[in-house]
Amino acid sequence: MRRLFLGAIISIMTFMSFSDVSSQSYELRGSLREFVKVFSQSPNEVDLSETRFKLEFLSAHGENSAFKAKSYYIYDGLNKKGTWDFQEAYIDYYSSYLDVRVGRQVIAWGKADEINPTDILNPQNLSNMTENKSIRKIGLLSTKTELKLYDFILEGIWKPEFDNMKLPPMDSRWAFFTIPGLEELPEPEYPQNRIQDTEWAFKLSRTVSLFDLSVSYFDGWDNMVTPVMTFNPTSQQIEMDRLKFFRTKMIGADFAGSIASFGIWGEAAYFNTDENDPLVKNPYLQYVLGTDYTFGYNITLNVQYFQEMNETEADKEITSKLGVGMPLQQAASFRVNRDFGYGEAHSIELFGYYDIKESGLLLQPKLILSPEDAFDVETGVIVFAAEEESLFGRFEENNQVYIKCTYSF
Repeated sequence: MRRLFLGAIISIMTFMSFSDVSSQSYELRGSLREFVKVFSQSPNEVDLSETRFKLEFLSAHGENSAFKAKSYYIYDGLNKKGTWDFQEAYIDYYSSYLDVRVGRQVIAWGKADEINPTDILNPQNLSNMTENKSIRKIGLLSTKTELKLYDFILEGIWKPEFDNMKLPPMDSRWAFFTIPGLEELPEPEYPQNRIQDTEWAFKLSRTVSLFDLSVSYFDGWDNMVTPVMTFNPTSQQIEMDRLKFFRTKMIGADFAGSIASFGIWGEAAYFNTDENDPLVKNPYLQYVLGTDYTFGYNITLNVQYFQEMNETEADKEITSKLGVGMPLQQAASFRVNRDFGYGEAHSIELFGYYDIKESGLLLQPKLILSPEDAFDVETGVIVFAAEEESLFGRFEENNQVYIKCTYSF
C-alpha cells in the first residue's frame, strides 16, 4: 500500500512537470497531520495514533472546465494498518447560466455551526465524533447542477450511489448504544440498484438585503438503519430479524445574515417517511437558531439552540435516522474564540455541547499555535459530564488529552 501511495504521488508530479502549462494549469496541495489522543484516566491508554496525509490535485483547462481530486491516506498506528480514502474526484463545467459538477463529491447544506439538520446529502463517519466535520463526511458519486435565474440559484442533485452513517463498533467504549447479547450488527439490507431507488434533491437560494435565504427538498433514504423485528415461536420472544433503510422525504429552509454587529442564522428540516412501523420515527422536525458577536480583544462568542419536535412521546425514544447525526433532542452549543499574537496567528478556543434534555455536557478547550504559515500545533482536552443513561454519560470515563500537528503545502 505504501509503495502504491508513493508511486501515485510521483506519477502525478511527473505528469505535471511534462505538461503544457501554457494551455492548462495545475495545482497540487495537501497536508500531513499527526494526531494522538490519550485517555486521561489511569492507565492512560492511547485511543488514537494516526498519521493522515491529504492530497488535493486541481486542474483547469480553459475558462469553463476544471477537475479536482481529494484523497486521504490514513495510517492507524495502533492497528498497524493503512487505508486510502478517495473522498472527492469530480469534473466541473461553468457557464453564464448553468454550472455542472459530476463525480464523487461532498455537498454541504445549511447555515448553522456544526449542527445542521438539512446537511444530509453525505453520511458521516462518527467513529471519531470530535473529528472535523469536513473529514467525517463520506464522498458519494453525485451530479450537481446550479441554474442561475435572475437573483435566484436553483440547485439540483441526483445521487445514484448510497452509503450510510458509520458508527463506532458496539464493543467499543465509544458505542452510541448496546444490544444485550449482540457484539456486532448484521449487514443491513441496502436499497436495490434501480433508478427508482436513487436519491435526488433541490435547493432554491437567494440573497435579500443582508440575508442569504434558501428552501430545499430531499427524497432519499435514511442514512441510519432501523431494525425490523419478528416473533420467534421457539423462544416466544420478539427478536431482530434484519436491518433496513426507509425512504424519507425532507423539506428544509435556512437563513443567515447580520443585524447591527450580530450575526444571526437559522435552519429547520421536516422529515417524513410515510411509514406506520412503530420503530420508525415519523414525522419529526429539527431546527437550530444561532447568533455570534465579536467583543473587544478579538473575542468572538457563538451560541446556538437546537431542538427536535416529535408527534408522540413514543417517537422521542426512537433515534432520528436523518438530520443532526448525534441522538440529541434538545441542546445548546457554544464557541468562544480569541485570536492573539502577531497577525492573530494563534488562537484559544472553548467549544461545547450542553444536552438540555439529559443534562449532559461535552467540553473541548483547545490552544492552536501557528509558529509558521504552514505549520499548526493544536492541543486540548475533551471532557464529558452527564448522567450515565444519557448520550454523553456513556462516555464519562472517556475524557481525553490530545495533540494534533499539521503541516500544509
